This record gives sequence, C-alpha cells and structure tokens, in this order.
Amino acid sequence: MPLPSSTATSPRSRAHATPAALRVVAGLVATLLLAGCGLLTRPRPASLLRFQFAATTGDGYMNQLLTIYNDSTAMVAPTLEFTAIDATGGPLPTVKVTTVYGSDRGRLVVAPGGGVDVLIFTGEGAQVAEDVAVSVRTAERVDAPVADVEPIVAPVDDSGRVLDRNSQFAAVSLRNEDSEPMSVRLVYIIWTVPEGDQRQQAERVVPVGDLIVIPPKLGTLVPVSGEAQTAMADAAGRVPTSIKAYLSR
Repeated sequence: MPLPSSTATSPRSRAHATPAALRVVAGLVATLLLAGCGLLTRPRPASLLRFQFAATTGDGYMNQLLTIYNDSTAMVAPTLEFTAIDATGGPLPTVKVTTVYGSDRGRLVVAPGGGVDVLIFTGEGAQVAEDVAVSVRTAERVDAPVADVEPIVAPVDDSGRVLDRNSQFAAVSLRNEDSEPMSVRLVYIIWTVPEGDQRQQAERVVPVGDLIVIPPKLGTLVPVSGEAQTAMADAAGRVPTSIKAYLSR
C-alpha cells in the first residue's frame, strides 16, 4: 500500500504540457524494466498521480473541477484527502471537502491519462476556498480493461424518448462505444443556485442503481427508482440538475 503523499494542484496554464526531460526519463525507466534490470522498481501508482483544480470553468460547465492525471499505464482507484486553501495560500481547517464521484472514498477509477472529479466545500469559510492541497492515502491498481472512451449517457422516458437532463425521466440509457467492457456508476446531481459571484456546486448527490457493467459496443437501460426518483420529483424543473456516469469499481 503506498504511503500518503501530498501536493498542491498545478496552475491551469501548465495542465497539458509534459516536459521533454520527464518523457525521456519515463522512457528510460520503461526500457530498463522490460530488460529486467533489477536496479529500478516499478513506480507506485500514487507517485504517478498529479492534480489540478479549477474553481470556475465557464458557463455551462461544472465548477470546482479536479483533474486527476494518471501517468501510469494502469487503471487506478485513488483514495484522496483534501485541504481547502484560500486566495493567500493559507489552509482552511474548518472547511470540509468532499467529492461527487467518490475519489475521497476509493470509488472513482482513473484511466491512464486521467479523469475528473467535482469537489464540494462545506463549513465555515467554504465561500473563500480557492484551491486545494491533495493527499493520496492509497492508490490501488484496478484489474480492468483500459477505458479509452466515456459512456454515452441519455435520460429517457418510458417509451425510450431522450429527454432533457432537467426533466423527470424514467430511466437512463448508457452506451459503451469501447471495444472492452466498462464498469460505471450513475449519480443524479442537484446543483445550488448561486447568488452574485458565488460558485455553483453540488448540493445533493444521489446514486442511481449500483455498479453497472456495460458490454463492449452495446448499451444498457438503468431504471430510476427509490431515493433517486424521490430526489428527481423534488428537483426536476425547479433547480439545475445533472445525470452523470463515472468509471468505478
């Protein structure tokens, strides 16, 4: 089990650049490992994770977005801890940070290259949180095919007609266009209605069904029932909502 590690998130302007020197070193490590050198050990998954936080992402996009870069070649399920940080770089110990997709509980599976989660800030001082420091408690390799595409998510009525995400829908159609099976979870998200310059964030996150395995090049239909159906009846058409799928285990 990897030891905890901590890092502040990276500036947005450097998000997609990998220094040439790092690419050369990574290639050298891979070559020596394949040759059975014995002088080097395989990097632990936690050491191959990088993070970047964006407090706002523009109209029509989810705010408080955490990008998790996975520089390994394996599917990884991290369990993360977060410390909220204010605009001066100071920690906010009274602010609790949780997630929509469960990277703080080992639920989110991150494919090689990376994935995203959405953060939720609550408690005294939550409104002044501008960044986070991320601690990796564990990062477990997941024995699953590498997912190269995201599932196609469409809310539908009883007849299969595709509906708007803010409508009341009877089921969710999931389609896997990958050539390998895909394991995902669905969540129904109820968003806040911010005032002034406040950021929108998830107010309530409700699971829809359990772990869902979608066969390659096929789809499945997930009915909405129980707590999710009750939440939808209360929120749909009244406040902003979303239905999202994420890789999980």
